[in-house]
Formats: sequence, structure tokens, C-alpha cells
Amino acid sequence: MTGGRPPKIAKLDVVELFPTPLWIIDLAPEEHVPLNTALRGEIERMLTPRPKIPKGANWQTDQNLHTLQAFQPICDIGHMAAKGAMRWLGLEDHKLVITGCWANINPPGSHHPRHTHPNNYLSATYYVQAGPDTAEIVFSDPRPQSFVIMPKPKQFTERTANSRSVPARDGRMVIFPSWLHHHVVSNQSEAERISLAFNFMIPQYTETLAAPMWQGNVRSKG
Repeated sequence: MTGGRPPKIAKLDVVELFPTPLWIIDLAPEEHVPLNTALRGEIERMLTPRPKIPKGANWQTDQNLHTLQAFQPICDIGHMAAKGAMRWLGLEDHKLVITGCWANINPPGSHHPRHTHPNNYLSATYYVQAGPDTAEIVFSDPRPQSFVIMPKPKQFTERTANSRSVPARDGRMVIFPSWLHHHVVSNQSEAERISLAFNFMIPQYTETLAAPMWQGNVRSKG
């Protein structure tokens, strides 16, 4: 205060540091309805007969679905979407490959605990059958302090919340950084929830990107 009045401010900037993007892609019904019908049929074939699992657990296929012809259409879509995310990040010069793809089948009452996808750059989930309940995938702030001191704001936003939920919908793909913690809430419906998970990585990382990014000021002599 200056003489009882607020000071004159020439400029005020708010800089948001280290934002974490999510990419949410919804396929048109004419695309995802026939696609999901075919995917459900193939996944059901793999599940028959269903292996016995503990109560509250879910079924997961092998992680090689991206090598199977029946899953090529959705893998092509996932790869295209991930390349779009790389372009948004300004990383379009880097090649990206699918390192793993598998199906998650959540029976009624099951959930998927909090986890990350190590040793990959981007990951994704695609909903084949979201189910009739209000299913969602929940992403958590990786900073532990955000869960320790958390004053209640007038309204939670991306700047004040320590988690973000994305509703599950048939034909929806969500792409996210592989290091980002996430979990899937319990299936409260009587139907199975079916999704596909993807991992994407930059190939030959040690040969192309692991070298230091800085330049020395003393030339080495061999």
C-alpha cells in the first residue's frame, strides 16, 4: 500500500510450469460400433473358457495383441493418435512404436489399482465396452505434497485438484504420459468392462537419444 492506495502494477504474469497433457479421442459411432463388435468377439474367444481369478480381480490377456491381425485396425488408430500427441509435443521427428497391447476385462465388482507403465514414453487406454455405470479412469498428481496440504478452494480445477477423472465411453481413447499414476474405479454394473491398453516408446533410445544434450568446451583428442 502506498498512501492508503494499492500500488500501481505495470504487468502481472502467471506462468504455469510443467503442465501434464491428456489426449482424449472419441471415435464416431459409425467407426467404433463395428470395430468394438469385432474386438469383443475376438476377446471373448480368447477368454473362453474363463480362467479362475480371485474376487475383485480382473482378466488380462498377453501383451502381444499388437502383433495379431484381428487387432491391427485399433492398433493403427492408436498409433496414429500417439503420433498426433508427439506432434503436439513438438516431437514428430521421433519414431514411435507400440511395445505392448493387451485387453483388460473387469467383471462386476473389480477394479484396477493405481499404477504406472514403466519403460515407455506414452500409454493409452481404449474402451471397447465401458459398461452402463459411470465408469472412469482417474489420474493422480505424482507430487506427494499435493495430498498433504490441500486448502479447499471455491471450486476444484486443474490448478487446485490432486486428481482428474475421465469418463469411460465406448470408442474413447485416452493417451497419457506413461509415468502418470492412474487407477480404474470399481465396476458397479452387472456387465463386464472391456478396454485395451497400449504402450508406446521411441525405438533405439540408447542409440539415438541417450547421449548428453550439451556440448563440451574442450575438444577430445583420440
